[in-house]
Amino acid sequence: MMSDKGADTEVQKQVLRSLREFYPIKVDDIVLIAAVQKVIKDASVDQITKDIAVMRDSGLVEETVIKAPFGKTETKRLKITSTGIERLQGLEEREVKGVVSAKEIESRLIETYDRIKGDLEAMRQNLEASQKSLETEMVEMRKRIADHDQVIRTYFVRVIETFGVFVGIFAVVVVTLQTGIVTATNAILNGKADPIFFLLFVIGIALTVAVVILALLYGIRKLVLIPPKTM
Repeated sequence: MMSDKGADTEVQKQVLRSLREFYPIKVDDIVLIAAVQKVIKDASVDQITKDIAVMRDSGLVEETVIKAPFGKTETKRLKITSTGIERLQGLEEREVKGVVSAKEIESRLIETYDRIKGDLEAMRQNLEASQKSLETEMVEMRKRIADHDQVIRTYFVRVIETFGVFVGIFAVVVVTLQTGIVTATNAILNGKADPIFFLLFVIGIALTVAVVILALLYGIRKLVLIPPKTM
């Protein structure tokens, strides 16, 4: 059992601490007194000696007396006992508990928990906001892609339709030109038409074809190749 007596003063606690540093070696009392005075400046030799005697009687310190082979000189060697170590550990635990109480530790843990919980909640809200923003952007992007796809489809349809109209008109003009040339040639061969009139007729048809082609190309450029401006 751990003794309830001894180690009640700062000098006694320091004696036990110093002996624990030297443990398991036995220390001369002179060396021990010097070690205690190094920490507690105002501790006197008599006070330290009396406290050592109290702890020896309490079983906290083991004392061995060494006599010199010659003369009457005696040297006291001291060592902390297992009871003394337990007593010192108990005192140190009390000091730690006195510095930071269990209630204060609990309060700090709760505060830390609340702070971490608040940080996690803020992070969750930021993630939700970022997710909603990303979903909105994706919806807008899909809409823009669909609009562009519709524009491209409409563009190609208009190109095909315009090309069909161009080919049809061009075919009509070519057929008309060919028919006119054949008719004029027959009239000249039969002596019913003037060659100069035939030449003017051919030139007129060629100019008409050129004007029609240019008009169609301009219409294709303005109405098909140049896409309409979007708001």
